[in-house]
Amino acid sequence: MTKILRIIVLSAALAAGLAAAPAAGGPSNEDCLACHSDKDLKSSAGKALFIDEAKFKGAIHGQADIGCVDCHADLKAVKDFPHTEKIKPVDCAFCHAEADAAIRKSVHGLPHPENAGITVSCKDCHGTHEIRPKNDADSSVYSINIPDTCERCHLDRVQTKRGGEFIQRYNQSIHYKVLTKSGLSTSATCATCHGSHDVKRVEDPDGRVARKNIIRTCGLCHAGIQRNYLEGVHGKDYVKGSADVPVCTDCHSEHAIQGPEDLNSVIYSTRVAAVCSRCHDDERLARQYGFLTSRLKSYASSYHGTASKFGETRVANCASCHGFHDIRVSADPKSPINPANMSKTCGKCHPGAGANFAKGKVHVVEAKAESKGSYVAKVLYIIIIASMISVFLIFIAADLYRRAKKRVRS
Repeated sequence: MTKILRIIVLSAALAAGLAAAPAAGGPSNEDCLACHSDKDLKSSAGKALFIDEAKFKGAIHGQADIGCVDCHADLKAVKDFPHTEKIKPVDCAFCHAEADAAIRKSVHGLPHPENAGITVSCKDCHGTHEIRPKNDADSSVYSINIPDTCERCHLDRVQTKRGGEFIQRYNQSIHYKVLTKSGLSTSATCATCHGSHDVKRVEDPDGRVARKNIIRTCGLCHAGIQRNYLEGVHGKDYVKGSADVPVCTDCHSEHAIQGPEDLNSVIYSTRVAAVCSRCHDDERLARQYGFLTSRLKSYASSYHGTASKFGETRVANCASCHGFHDIRVSADPKSPINPANMSKTCGKCHPGAGANFAKGKVHVVEAKAESKGSYVAKVLYIIIIASMISVFLIFIAADLYRRAKKRVRS
């Protein structure tokens, strides 16, 4: 009934010339809102057609005095109300040609073999009548809201090779935590790493997360770390185009990135050796680049490795001695494992460590062959420990025998 009355009133007003002046070439916003301000207004399919006038006027298009028919262009010629229910989709490219061109070339605009029939339009990310600028905290594309916006599709509508669990790992990452819990709006979001309108498939060599581009992408936020990495041995080979050197995601993972002090982090102190050994225990890489293997085995057999295996977090790991982002060869004067720097490196954990202290080998594959002194010391320790345990066992056995014999007599 309300809808009918509004149509009657609007029609009479238009006939009498009393309605608000229409936008150039078509009805005015007031004409449209005469019906669409009705909260109960729905299409024949049950879709809500209500437009909140206050929110529209506060949105970016309303603030710019863009009228309804500027977007719904096929309604410009409408004179009779209500208009036909089926209208043409809004063409955002009329004003946003550059963004539209980028989307058409992106993973959202191109056919996707795993998600046939699913299309992504501007409104899926930006909304419709309540669109706000990206720097507005209420915008669906504001940095803090980006994860929820992207996950609306990537957790429900679309299927990927890695599945929704891989997507959700971002929600446990340090980036998500500081974004949502600490409110740090500059933290990395989906758009920071993958782009916005120009999102490419992960396999696309031109994508932001492609291996050849990932250092630059992470460097958008971590500029100092990027510089250090490129100065190190890994970074120098990366610049030359080597596909074998580790990049950010190889060590830190992708979505599930955690700080090094987090127990779940892949670079937590007790896990660092396992991360480094993925490459440094690889026989193919060792032959190609001339480095020694069995790094994990030799480290694990040392005091440091043994202590780390039992959960000691203060003991030295690979990064403690070699560095992490700016790893250098031992011949480099700036390397922490350069002979001239070893005393200082060991001294970080062992204050007062001198040149003789630093002479001991760490990665000893075969102690007898590589370090006779270490081998003899190890054998002596084994003999002493085994002897002490044997003595204690004999003492305990003798005492138990004495107690049992005493009970029998009594």
